[in-house]
Amino acid sequence: MRLAIISFTERGGRLGRLLGQSFRENGHEADSCEKRSGTAGESLREWTSRAFAAYDGLIFVGACGIAVRAIAPFLKDKFTDPAVVVLDEGANFAVSLLSGHVGGANELCRLAAAFSGAVPVISTATDVNGLFAVDVFAKKNQLVLKDRRLAKLVSARLLSGARIPFYSTRPLADQAPGELAVFERAEEFLREPGLKIAVSERILAEERTLEGRPSETDGILYLVPRSVTVGMGCRRGAGKEALSEALDRVFSDAGIFPEALAGVATIERKKDEEGLILLTKSRKVPFLWYTAEELLDVPGEFSCSDFVEKTVGVDCVCERAAVLGSGGGSLLLRKQAADGVTLAAARGEKPLRFGREKE
Repeated sequence: MRLAIISFTERGGRLGRLLGQSFRENGHEADSCEKRSGTAGESLREWTSRAFAAYDGLIFVGACGIAVRAIAPFLKDKFTDPAVVVLDEGANFAVSLLSGHVGGANELCRLAAAFSGAVPVISTATDVNGLFAVDVFAKKNQLVLKDRRLAKLVSARLLSGARIPFYSTRPLADQAPGELAVFERAEEFLREPGLKIAVSERILAEERTLEGRPSETDGILYLVPRSVTVGMGCRRGAGKEALSEALDRVFSDAGIFPEALAGVATIERKKDEEGLILLTKSRKVPFLWYTAEELLDVPGEFSCSDFVEKTVGVDCVCERAAVLGSGGGSLLLRKQAADGVTLAAARGEKPLRFGREKE
């Protein structure tokens, strides 16, 4: 986490320096600023504006009122605002003030309290009630929240005592909290009425055939893992636009969320293909390539071609590359071919974790 720490008195400055040193010793970046009354330099408003854009978290050593007035002009929403924590200069209390869950202020507050000896003050409702927090779960597991409105409804339902149906295409590494009713079969999960949570790279197949639209208080909150690697091949000189269109078309037809894309993989002889390089840069995902020998060593049943084997030395590039690039995951899509582009997709199998992990 990249942190900015600001203090306003000599005593507060000593605490700010202590915090900065402690955070740096624990693997974080931390910059400290001491702003005394009457000193020259940028104003508090200017400092806050810069820090809001440049840092993951802000720590004010001083009164909550100073922090509230400083950050007020720059607030957007809890999904984009940085974490903000306030410590009084006597290190009595550390207050999680802004972006407790998604921004990580609650965890930052706990760390600041541990380093300074302060009492952490956390007021988010799910924490106070010891309930599952879907946004924290998504962040810890690197999942993309598809619908912020439904995420808020999930929290409201949990606070009212409801139990939320839960389904995941990925294995669970530990036991789910009691507030979630875990389903192993998608068809049984989909038959449950009301609001639900699904961890999935794609729209659940059965849901795509349902008639009607969910009510304002129903529906599936999708949490999308970035776990789909696409194996891709193309004729020499294929442009980025053609490759992008093929990728979008295949994902759309299969109901795979665009956010699920984790990387594009191919054979080594295609590593200099400009279209593939530009495609991965535009999607901000890794571009992976493997030798024919590495691809041949991938276990599984694939859509083999004698022509491809004679041409590049391996019977199937896109399916093997997708599986290898996903870390040995399972095929989501078999080989698709159109307009000189072939592609397949495989899903990584990294387990989900509900418990709090060490930072």
